Amino acid sequence: MKEISVWLVALVMMTFAGRYAYQIWKREISPTLSTWIIFLLGTGLSLTTYAIAEKHDFRSGILNTMDVVAVMIVLLATIVWGNRDVRFKPFEKWYLGGISVIVAYGLLSGDAWSSNIFTQVLISLGYVPTIQNLLTEKRNIESFTGWSCGFIAGLIALYPAIVDGNSLAVLYATRTIVLVSSIIAAMTYYKLRSSRTRS
Repeated sequence: MKEISVWLVALVMMTFAGRYAYQIWKREISPTLSTWIIFLLGTGLSLTTYAIAEKHDFRSGILNTMDVVAVMIVLLATIVWGNRDVRFKPFEKWYLGGISVIVAYGLLSGDAWSSNIFTQVLISLGYVPTIQNLLTEKRNIESFTGWSCGFIAGLIALYPAIVDGNSLAVLYATRTIVLVSSIIAAMTYYKLRSSRTRS
């Protein structure tokens, strides 16, 4: 069952990345390059600290591993077919500062486990602009397909993490489930509200 879960997470995340890259290629969406650079740094730091703390147990931490792969695909698609302008917003600059502090802490202390926890907090804060955009726009401006893939992958990834008793992998998957479900809830609310308004 664990092996099946690992492969399912990989399949769902590749579906997400492929769909997102296709939408960029078709000019259906135009993601901000700086945002995906931030995502890569955050998930990459999380995977690095996780690999050190958990002795390279990538199967239990499959969600973090596939997050990095998916983000790299979307980032490359954005560079090739999307908007190549890199302008870091104030929040993103603070985020980069947070990454620098965690890297410095990890190098000085050698404490990869705590560095990973700090990275999870930082990644959680990374959801704030998306939630804020939804609340500001008061309408759904996000992709149900993309966020649903993230939610499903989080649920499936929880199984191998729990079976192996891998607390960092459990934390990563749980954080994903909780934060993504809150975004989907906000998206659903605004979608239903706009449907009622039209009718």
